Amino acid sequence: MRIWRIVLDYLSFLPPAFLCFLPMKDLLRFSRRRTAAAVGGAMLCAMLALGWVQYRFDLVSNAVLLPMLVICFIAYHHCQRATLWQSLSIFCASVALMSILSNMATCSGALWLGAAADAGLHTPLLQLGFNTVCSAALAYPYAVYGSYIVGEMRQERVWKTMLLFSVIVFAANMLLLPIEDAILSDRADTVFMILVLFAVLLIFLLMHVIFYFTVSELMAREKAEARSLFLETQESQFAAQQRYMKETEKARHDFRHSIRTLAELYDAGDHEAVGRYLRQFVSEMPASEVKYFCADTALNALLNYYDHITAQEQIVFSVQVRLPEALPVSDVDLCSMIGNILDNAVTACRKAEEKRIQLTVLTEDAAQLYIVAVNTFNGVVKLSDGKYLSTGRKGSGIGLSSVASTAEGYGGVARFSHRGTEFYSNVAIPLG
Repeated sequence: MRIWRIVLDYLSFLPPAFLCFLPMKDLLRFSRRRTAAAVGGAMLCAMLALGWVQYRFDLVSNAVLLPMLVICFIAYHHCQRATLWQSLSIFCASVALMSILSNMATCSGALWLGAAADAGLHTPLLQLGFNTVCSAALAYPYAVYGSYIVGEMRQERVWKTMLLFSVIVFAANMLLLPIEDAILSDRADTVFMILVLFAVLLIFLLMHVIFYFTVSELMAREKAEARSLFLETQESQFAAQQRYMKETEKARHDFRHSIRTLAELYDAGDHEAVGRYLRQFVSEMPASEVKYFCADTALNALLNYYDHITAQEQIVFSVQVRLPEALPVSDVDLCSMIGNILDNAVTACRKAEEKRIQLTVLTEDAAQLYIVAVNTFNGVVKLSDGKYLSTGRKGSGIGLSSVASTAEGYGGVARFSHRGTEFYSNVAIPLG
């Protein structure tokens, strides 16, 4: 009987295990069906093996539980492309939920069956039932809202905050697992414990709701800032165009008279006077402040903005843009990605001896959008978990994280690397 009780205890891990994969559904390294089959099969084999070890050597559950969780997390993180802190936060949240439900099942079994609950299979069956029902109820919000948060929010400090809360909840429940028989033998104490655990469960779920709305607000603010920069660049370029039109208005108005004057001088054979007149006319023509990089008005405005910035910083700025008339990528997202890449490049060039930025934006066979940038820097980099950190402030490079997040939102990828004193930004987005 004890061996089956142990196996059922481990089977209650399955529903939360699948639950923690739902927020990562868009970041899986393999197909969903293949991942589900591999995870389910591996966990069943591991549970049977660990159940036998616990039974054979008469070990307490916690002695086997913690090593098993470490192994499960390593496998879980390997199955998807999320950051380490994202994986750890989602995994620990699912484990913390499981620990609350397991203790609630233990208390409910004691309240329902009394001393008989400890000997039979009722308590592990309750644990399996509690975990299955709760995981099913949370499947939709985890899959929809959880995947949105994972896809959009890549700031480590936010995920670390949520991780800390989950670890505290899990640690508190581990101290109660298994709950002392002295508590469960008293009906009033058992009811009180169930109420406490229910309150902890409500607080746990409430914190996740608060976390979702907080992150949504942060993302909305970041998108508003990107849109604001987008509108500012458009406004500055519109003002430059207006100034140019006013300055050339007189020249356009006098152009007919100038042609007549030149014709008269030419007919008179005074070629030297024609030359002087033309040189004077050209010198009085105002130079255009707006360059033409591409037909996309928004992107052209952004590139003019950075052309002005790089000229002030004495940075050699070369641009090649070749885009179709219509793109499935919105102007705001396209300008946000390119703007963040160029902003990072300008910041890096300020510290470099050779100041150079080369940007290429093009499509290939109307199937892929490529954004490739190369910029010089001083050769000093900070890396954490394979990600580049800002050398000017604490934390991650939010701009590059935003580029990666936006690219992944369109089913694409963003890769960043460096060699010597050159930094490479590469973005590929499918256009199908």
